[in-house]
Amino acid sequence: MYGRTSPLFIGRKRELDFLGEAWGEARRRDARIVGIRGTSGIGKTELVERFLRTVPGVRTVRAFGDEDALAHPWGVLEQIAEQLPTPVLARTLAGQAEAAFIGQALAAEFAAADALIVVVDDAHCGDRQSMAALRLAARRLRNAQVMLLVVHQAPGYATGAVPDAPRLELHEGWSRIFDSAQGRLLQVEGLPADDLVRLAVASGHDGLTPSGARRLHEHTDGNALHSLLLLDQVEMHSINFGNGPLPAPRGMTQAVVARLASCERRTREVVGAAAVLGRRFGLADLRALSGIADATTPLAEAVGAGLVKEIPGTAGQEFAFTTLLVWDRIYYDSGVERRRALHRSAALLGGPGALWHGIAASGGGTDGELAALAQEEAQSLLSRGRLPLAAVYARHAVELTPPGPDRVARLLTAVETLLVSGDATVARRYESEVLAAPRGPWRDYVAGYQALISGRVAEAKLLLVQALGAAGRDSEENPHAPADLRARVAAQLAIIGVVEISYPEMVEYGTAAVAAGSHEPWVRAFAWFAQSLGWTLAGRAEEALASLTDADLPGSVAGLDGLVARGMIRLWTDDLEGASTDLRDSVARATRGEALRVGQALGFLGEVEYRRGRLDDAVQFTRLAVGDAEENERVWDYALLHSLACFPRAARGEWDLARAHARQAAEWAPIVESRVSLAYAAGARASIAQAQGDVRRLLSAAEAIESHYDSLEPGTHLFGPIGADALSQLGRIEEAEDSLGVFSDRAASSGRRSTLMSIARVRGQIAAARGDHAGAVRECEEALALAREVGLPIEAGRIDLVMTRSQHARGRHAEAERLLRRALVAFNRTGAAAYAALALKTAEELRLSVDGPNAAFGNLTRAEREVVAMVCEGMTTRQIAQKRSVVISTVETQLNRIYAKLNVTNRIELRAVLSDPEE
Repeated sequence: MYGRTSPLFIGRKRELDFLGEAWGEARRRDARIVGIRGTSGIGKTELVERFLRTVPGVRTVRAFGDEDALAHPWGVLEQIAEQLPTPVLARTLAGQAEAAFIGQALAAEFAAADALIVVVDDAHCGDRQSMAALRLAARRLRNAQVMLLVVHQAPGYATGAVPDAPRLELHEGWSRIFDSAQGRLLQVEGLPADDLVRLAVASGHDGLTPSGARRLHEHTDGNALHSLLLLDQVEMHSINFGNGPLPAPRGMTQAVVARLASCERRTREVVGAAAVLGRRFGLADLRALSGIADATTPLAEAVGAGLVKEIPGTAGQEFAFTTLLVWDRIYYDSGVERRRALHRSAALLGGPGALWHGIAASGGGTDGELAALAQEEAQSLLSRGRLPLAAVYARHAVELTPPGPDRVARLLTAVETLLVSGDATVARRYESEVLAAPRGPWRDYVAGYQALISGRVAEAKLLLVQALGAAGRDSEENPHAPADLRARVAAQLAIIGVVEISYPEMVEYGTAAVAAGSHEPWVRAFAWFAQSLGWTLAGRAEEALASLTDADLPGSVAGLDGLVARGMIRLWTDDLEGASTDLRDSVARATRGEALRVGQALGFLGEVEYRRGRLDDAVQFTRLAVGDAEENERVWDYALLHSLACFPRAARGEWDLARAHARQAAEWAPIVESRVSLAYAAGARASIAQAQGDVRRLLSAAEAIESHYDSLEPGTHLFGPIGADALSQLGRIEEAEDSLGVFSDRAASSGRRSTLMSIARVRGQIAAARGDHAGAVRECEEALALAREVGLPIEAGRIDLVMTRSQHARGRHAEAERLLRRALVAFNRTGAAAYAALALKTAEELRLSVDGPNAAFGNLTRAEREVVAMVCEGMTTRQIAQKRSVVISTVETQLNRIYAKLNVTNRIELRAVLSDPEE
């Protein structure tokens, strides 16, 4: 109807659980009548569709109400009659009986069905006769395996209807049914803001930020269809960083236009003035702005048309537009010049909205007094953590200021605020003006910050070092410079230390940033982020975590950025559950309005889920991270985030997408002059080579990683001793041992389980290359235990592949087959199609079965298989002999033959060989 026929399904666990519980009650022959209510486009139909997929094999009957067929009697029941297995209802309808008789027949047919779900969608548009009969049938349902889903909208107008059209709503009798013992009512609300982030990426809109999702939620109330249309039609930057109402999507406002057009001219003028005041407005202000002394009558007509509503408890003095969609449409329908004139008049009324009205009325001119007020508001918003809105006011402050010293000061403040809020795109428009400003620590800091965000690391460092040296010494020459300038500069230098992998600078500047102190929450938060990250990469992760113990608590000095830092450190220290919790909470809190400056949060959340084997989530989060960075031109993040996005794509065998990310990482890494970027770009290549089993390319990537990255925190990636890994697979054993020794000397002392896992696996590969397959299995078993302890299912599968080859070389073909199957199960369960392909290739090379019954079991005789089954049930030799009516020695002889065939030595190994590969 609006250009999109079906919003994508996101979230809704609570609603699905609700329906699942109701169906469980119905399956116990306790029929349920469930009302599913929500506004148009909220996702009711998609919810029902997804629920029905959870109950496969259950008979389902679907019918739909039709607004254009309201006058057609029995239309809904005719649809139901066509799908029921008996002709009773059809014959009854043909006779045009009364609703009571048809309802009785309908209840009988429902009850006769075995496990039936009946769905009436758009029930508010159902014809009166059908809905009456259904209502009577619902009251008669008792001991039946039936669930009736009545999907409907809250009372409202039909699409395109005018005020005198009938309101479409269910008969009040349905409410009593939903309130009864057998009834249930599910109110479907809009998606939360964090689910809108997921909806955006699922629909191909990768650039939505958490703060943008919050703004989108404010304008759509989480309505999925409305949100998708806005994402389709509105520039992403406007959603992420704009202010004021978003334009109503084309195609969703016919009803608003029709209702407004049907109103009296004076009513149209009154609601147009009200829209300028905001979604909620006072009667006194409306009278003053519209110039209509008696606005009560026009408002009454607007209320009757469903355009505005009275705020309860205000004695008729406060009103609001019924929805943001109505407000948006009426606001933009006024025309630019009329809106500007109304804003000018509204500014004269004073009050908390006067400043915004003044800005909206300015029309691009300059106004020093208004600029000063805008600057004050920007600073206030910044101190309260409302970064995107602070950036809006700071930018207006610059544009309203004529050339001169005041403009320079506001320019530097605005550019910093834009960078802090993540809007590097708009900040870049002012870059030439920043560079033309008089030199000084404040100017050098802003210019350096801007250069860093643009990926010009060397230039940024030079400017920031100069700013740090001069900060606080020439305050008379820089009267507008912030008092905490040293903290701001040191925090950026600490980040450069991270980018350059300079451990002393990370610690020095990070500690200095915190010690310099700041009254601004966002400055303190980023200082703590820089310090904790510096400590971690310098090998002091435990110290960093200790400093962030309360990072998840409201009012933490480290702010939301500190929680992101803790999530990243937990990732690198093998606490994947904690990392996921911290990073998910960071994103969720950002969508609820808290300040989040660290754009990499989504990317590292993607890496957490990649390590946990949740590749769908990993793809989703890394797509969001890349889209956010590209939408907002954070150039220095490109290589890192494209690399993180490559990992799950490579594991899933999506080679074109994986290579595209790797190519982007490789192109941007040298541009930003960052060792971290170069190392991550090599990591992207390594992830593809590893997933393809291309050992020579893996070695090439390993050499690049090791030349750029010698982290004192080895848990920052899963590649571990990647050079030794590649060399061992190439059979260059001596070189592999030397490389592994160098890596182990540097990294093993950290105690990181993921690192020790990688070391043990590579030791196993080296042992296998030397022909010591028993030693290889021992090393791999140690690695496997560590992989399971940390929760790394794909790594566990890779270790099983190494053990498969060694067990096969030892002649233990049954055990090799079991390990191979287990690896394949792990890869298939996680969606790691590339590694599943490697497992199948291994099966083909070693001639092991992974499809049919266990090959080793198939080599046994029928009598031997019976004995094995009894052993697996836990029966003793004596019990087996008694069960088979043979002497004990016969069973012992059979067991010895079985052991020889399967190359095992005892019952424990026998059970292991034939165990479930998923164990």
